[in-house]
Amino acid sequence: MSIAVNEKLVTWIEEKVKSEYADDISLALLYGSFVNGTANSRSDIDCYFIPRTERGYRLAGTFMIAGVGYDIFPMDWERVRNIANLEEGLLPLVGDVKVLYSSSEEDLGRFRGLQVQMKDNLADKQKSQTAARKRAESAYKLYQDMCKPNPLVEIRKLAGHIIMQLADAAAIYNNDYFHCGLKMQFQDLLKLQKEKDIPIRICEEYLHTVQAKTAEESIRHSYGMLCTVGEYIGVSFSEDLSKDHAESGETTEVKDSALLAGLYEEISSTFNKIYVCCETNNYILAYLSAVCLQRELDDAHREYGSEKYDILSFYEWDDLQKMNLAVKAAEDHLVRFIVGSGGVIKRYSTFEEFQRSAWAW
Repeated sequence: MSIAVNEKLVTWIEEKVKSEYADDISLALLYGSFVNGTANSRSDIDCYFIPRTERGYRLAGTFMIAGVGYDIFPMDWERVRNIANLEEGLLPLVGDVKVLYSSSEEDLGRFRGLQVQMKDNLADKQKSQTAARKRAESAYKLYQDMCKPNPLVEIRKLAGHIIMQLADAAAIYNNDYFHCGLKMQFQDLLKLQKEKDIPIRICEEYLHTVQAKTAEESIRHSYGMLCTVGEYIGVSFSEDLSKDHAESGETTEVKDSALLAGLYEEISSTFNKIYVCCETNNYILAYLSAVCLQRELDDAHREYGSEKYDILSFYEWDDLQKMNLAVKAAEDHLVRFIVGSGGVIKRYSTFEEFQRSAWAW
């Protein structure tokens, strides 16, 4: 169902930009499963644009069609350049995109130049190794947080982010990155191990972390991957790196139902990703997606006063249905909280209903 909707929505975005934002947007770009061929029946489209003017930012929006959430968002040239310089993650957003619209040959050439720049930076031994080591150091900061007294949900969340960062570090150290993002990260890490002969223990500790049943196992195996990657890329973790790591703080309970509704529209695709993973028994992506969703739910609790949901405590790699039920319960409760607080979730049954809506710009 969503594949047909996605094709219509891509055409709609392209026509919208050309007819109403031609002077306000430099580029509109697609990335992710719609572009790389890994989409399923519940996949969204991943789309961002580079504004030229303040008015261009008005194209941004979140909404849901037929139960699938969409997020059309802006990124300025500076952030795209940071990605090309390996200073941020999200490398597929520069390296693996389809240009949907370009306002001029100059803007298109500027973006193509950043793609070449990113490729050159990856090929540059010093730059790629520096970027890899920074990611490993970020993982070490997370490990230090994980060693504090924490409940299982927090330990699993931190462990997940640690292994994702370390996998990125191993790939970038070898002048590459994960072109399909988290969806194929472990499979691509295994390919990297065979092609570049990285230590097999990196892959083993990654998998053991995903399969960990207890907090102690999560800590032990994520630390094992940390040490192995550190030794491989030449990073020492003796220095106290936690001093610059900001604490998340207490709940502020700023109940802005409109912003929370927008957040839900944005992250509903992650809910769907977990449901598909549970149906297909893809426990690795189920874990990684749950780690990302847990972080978003924690942020929603802290910033908007929603309930503090716990989904990762229910994760078991060999029995995903427990977490599936917990995720569904969290989603249902979050929707009730938003609606009960006066929020309006922009949900449409069909693409045609979305197209007719007053909100559709």
